[in-house]
Amino acid sequence: MAEQEYTNVEEAIEELEQDDQFILLWAALGTTVGIDVFVTRIESEIARLRSANIGNREIVRILGDDLANRGRIFGEFSNSLKRGVVSGVMQGARAGQDEIYGNRMNMRWVSVGSPKICVDCQARVGQVASWDEWESLGLPATGFSICKEFCYCQLVPESIEIDDRVTVR
Repeated sequence: MAEQEYTNVEEAIEELEQDDQFILLWAALGTTVGIDVFVTRIESEIARLRSANIGNREIVRILGDDLANRGRIFGEFSNSLKRGVVSGVMQGARAGQDEIYGNRMNMRWVSVGSPKICVDCQARVGQVASWDEWESLGLPATGFSICKEFCYCQLVPESIEIDDRVTVR
């Protein structure tokens, strides 16, 4: 199958299904907010340093150190970008699950990743409900929980035998 060439991004996005457009929008908005916060932090830091009469060369060195060491400003920005990417991936998985399983079977809440589970997800581990019920309560990585977009929990069909807690080491 030959690849379609698009003259602009809007044209390419129009070809996507609505769920896929939503996922891209979700990830883009999350990343955009992170960029806005980053720009504000950089501007504030430069203004603060200048108000203390620190020269441009030293400001560049200080910001370079922050970048090299994933300091307060660049570390936060990196985490924000990660959150945007993870959120996009999780929402893509969610849309795929909805397409494949829909409300045809019950799904079990499974914690995946760290042995530390947020209190909101902890309360759901092992519980079984329909897709629609989970959707109304809040799906993993949709922001309902304390862990927000950093949630790696999964809904797994009830018929699949799997531990309620899967720890990645």
